[in-house]
Amino acid sequence: MNKRILLTFLTMVILSSPAFAVPTLQVFVAGGTYDTETETWVVSSSTFDLYIISANEALSDVMVSMALNLPESTDPNGSVSVDVNSDTYGSWTYGTPYLLPPHDIYPAWYSEFNAGDFGLVGGVGNTNDGEFYDPSTMGYLANSNTLGEYKRFSIALSGADFSHFDAYFYFQNQQQKTRIKFAPFSHDGESHGVVPEPGTLTLLGLGGLGMGLVRRLRKK
Repeated sequence: MNKRILLTFLTMVILSSPAFAVPTLQVFVAGGTYDTETETWVVSSSTFDLYIISANEALSDVMVSMALNLPESTDPNGSVSVDVNSDTYGSWTYGTPYLLPPHDIYPAWYSEFNAGDFGLVGGVGNTNDGEFYDPSTMGYLANSNTLGEYKRFSIALSGADFSHFDAYFYFQNQQQKTRIKFAPFSHDGESHGVVPEPGTLTLLGLGGLGMGLVRRLRKK
C-alpha cells in the first residue's frame, strides 16, 4: 500500500513539474536574440515590443524598472526618455529600485512604470528553455500546464542607446514582512539602439543644407 501511495505521489509530481518550471515573472523582447553569455533577451533597436509574462499565480502591481548605462555623473533628466504605450517616462533616479535584488546593471540611472495586475488567463511557457516560448507569435498555449498572463508594451527609447528591463513585485505576508518576487536575471531584456551623436547630427544637418543649396543653384 505504501508503495502505491508513493508511486501515485511521484506521478503527480512529475505531471505537475512543468508548471513549476516556468518562473513567476519573465521579461521578453519580441524580435530579440537570446544572449547565452549574459542570459538576456537583446534587440538592436530603440523601438520594440516588451512582453511581461506572469505564471502560476495572480499578481498585483507588477513594476518594470528601466535602467540606463550612463555613469552617475551624467544626469539623463531632460535628455533621455522612454515611451511606454505612448506614455513618456523621463524622470530618472540614480541607485537601485526599492527591494529589487542588486545585480550587475545596478546602481544605475533608472525609471519605472506599473505594468498592472496579472491573472490566470491562459497557457504560458518558459522564454529561455530549449524551445523558447515567444508570446508575440505563439500567443497563449493550448497544451501548457502553466496558466498565467502576458502583456505587451510598445517601447521607444530616445536620447540613449541602451536600456535594461527588470520586472518585479512585492507584498506583505501574514507576519507583515515584506517579500519580493522578480523575473530571474536569466529573463532580463535589453535594447541596444543606435542614437546619433551630436556631432553626427550636426554633420547630417549641414549635409542636408548643402544639398538644398545645390538644388536651388541648379534651378537658377
